[in-house]
Amino acid sequence: MSIQAVVEAIRARFAGALQEIIEFRGETTLVVRREDLVELCRFLRDDPVCRFNFLSDLCAVDYWPERPRFAVNYHLYSLPHNLRLRLKVFLEEEDPVVPSVTGIWPTANWHEREVY
Repeated sequence: MSIQAVVEAIRARFAGALQEIIEFRGETTLVVRREDLVELCRFLRDDPVCRFNFLSDLCAVDYWPERPRFAVNYHLYSLPHNLRLRLKVFLEEEDPVVPSVTGIWPTANWHEREVY
């Protein structure tokens, strides 16, 4: 499996969810809409092409004074495919909330509390 196959699988299933794809120094970041985050994460964990079964990190970034001001980054790893992927969700200062992904990766519980 390749990261390109993962991106194509996401494009096929979530046409409007991807806002941007960033390739930098061998890393792939998918900028996604907040509304699609949980369903997309579940797909990334469960789909045989993806199998991102490990949330290695979750962190937030404050881009002040830029807008949108905040971003939450999800660093995923697929043990079966030895692939890494970053998801990024941008948030406005007035509503800096993302839905929880603890139902997908229980380890998100601690990470989400630290980001809060």
